[in-house]
Amino acid sequence: MRLFQFLIFSLSFLLFAFITVPVLNLFFVDKHLLFETLKDDEVWGALITTLKGAAFSTILGTLLGVPAAYLLSEYEFKGKEFLESLLNLPIVIPHVAVGVVLLKLLNGKSFLGSLFSHFGITFVDTIYGVVVAMCFVSISYVTVSALLGFRSVDRNLIWSARSLGATPFQVFRFIVFPLTFPYILRGALLSFARAVSEVGALLIIAYYPITAPILMYERFEDYGLKAATPVALLVVLFSLLIFTALLTLSSFLERKNG
Repeated sequence: MRLFQFLIFSLSFLLFAFITVPVLNLFFVDKHLLFETLKDDEVWGALITTLKGAAFSTILGTLLGVPAAYLLSEYEFKGKEFLESLLNLPIVIPHVAVGVVLLKLLNGKSFLGSLFSHFGITFVDTIYGVVVAMCFVSISYVTVSALLGFRSVDRNLIWSARSLGATPFQVFRFIVFPLTFPYILRGALLSFARAVSEVGALLIIAYYPITAPILMYERFEDYGLKAATPVALLVVLFSLLIFTALLTLSSFLERKNG
């Protein structure tokens, strides 16, 4: 029994050490370079672009993902299993390949690219390209989480409400959605976090406006590890700050709705 506990604690310690030690090592950075980085307008612009892109991509992914999850949880039809398998496709595809796919689909010479350009929307090296790329790689998280939430709802509650005369919309509004809301919120949070960290797809379709992870990659390519480390530290701190704030908000809303 003691050996088993020792193994559990030891392996758990190794896991947390594996996560935290590399991050903590970032704090051993050249102080002069760090102060210069803090005064760098390009760095703050990249952070703001990252935040904007991730926020809009999460909103778009939630608006598309939640109805799709509800469809898959509530209705039976041919090809349903195939559609469910597609939900994990953005996670499986290498993200550089995602960039290639999106560039081929949305470049200025393609049908969709030309169509959107008539409305003043272009995707190559624009914020629209950033949002689309971030949304593609992160949408699975909110959709799958919402699907799990919808399927966790007690069917007896739904049947009872319908037998009492509630419409499908009323069932969704007053029973299904409130019970599923924590799942959707957590999925949206994970989608946001995934969008913030995206690099591969953005390298292909929207290198500009530059995001924080792309800027970090650029500094490393141009000036080496020493110059990239302060940017990496700020990106990590920025990501942790946003993620912690959203997680706190998520927990508050869950308690409020619970």
